[in-house]
Amino acid sequence: MRRCFGFPALLLVVAGVAFAQDANILYPIADLDARLGAMPFEIRSADKARGVAQDTALKSEVHFADGVDLRVKIRPAFAGGSQFNNEPRYELAAYRLQAAFLDEPDYVVPPTALRALPLTQMLPFAPTLVRTFKDADDVVVVLQYWLKQVAGPEDAWDPARFASDPGYAHHIGNVNVLTYLIKHGDSNKGNIMVSTAPGNPRVFDIDNGVAFRSEESDRGELWKDLRVPRVPAKTIARLRAFDLDKLTAVLDVMATWEVRDGHLVALPGHARIPGSLGVRHEGALVQLGLTKGEIADVERRRKHLLALVDKGTLGTF
Repeated sequence: MRRCFGFPALLLVVAGVAFAQDANILYPIADLDARLGAMPFEIRSADKARGVAQDTALKSEVHFADGVDLRVKIRPAFAGGSQFNNEPRYELAAYRLQAAFLDEPDYVVPPTALRALPLTQMLPFAPTLVRTFKDADDVVVVLQYWLKQVAGPEDAWDPARFASDPGYAHHIGNVNVLTYLIKHGDSNKGNIMVSTAPGNPRVFDIDNGVAFRSEESDRGELWKDLRVPRVPAKTIARLRAFDLDKLTAVLDVMATWEVRDGHLVALPGHARIPGSLGVRHEGALVQLGLTKGEIADVERRRKHLLALVDKGTLGTF
């Protein structure tokens, strides 16, 4: 059983599927955010998420302290907390950004959180892992809810379905807005998932580790630019209300920990630590967030997106 640092009361307690959000996400977002973000859990089993040796993500069956069992993706960070295709801060930034302009039923990134887990908890399932930061015997991980009833096609973009299925058009449009804003750079099969539940047209972006200012790569850039001819008008209206200050409030700080007794203790709501990097240190504190340049890039792309709509180059519905 993992070492526990305490857990704030759940925003909403659910007892089963009767309180489900839909066929893809079976619990309310508030419950999953609170659970993934802080509730103690035991890892019952974990395997490579995609069955390939180089994949660091683990498809994990976890048992939470209140008795609830969930399947989640656990992706441990490498030493230092920042490396190509393994940027925990990018994963949470994508989740928080979409939450700032989409309603929960329209979320395109499943619930995602950053946690610091004891290295001893992870080693049975990932024996080559090392501590993320030198002064703490912990591993920073991305936790993401494992979606139900989805499939990962070679390419989730289907122009014919976009023209004939308004629900699919709505969700794939929102996916593309997000991937454009974050400069998504990994369109490998399975990173954009499509619901297989009858009557449910949702589309999801589940892997955002190569985005923002990631180095150029050959992982696929199908979703870096706009592919859809139209996007939801409500999404555009909400993006018009943003500016650099509001984006900074959302993206500047992803997580802050303090090293205490050899472990990373979360400090929610902590102010920004000075520095120009995405991984910032100050004494016993360590913080992950987007850099000022990365946030400025999002703002630039937001303005360009709105300009395309205003010129009629990009339609709305």
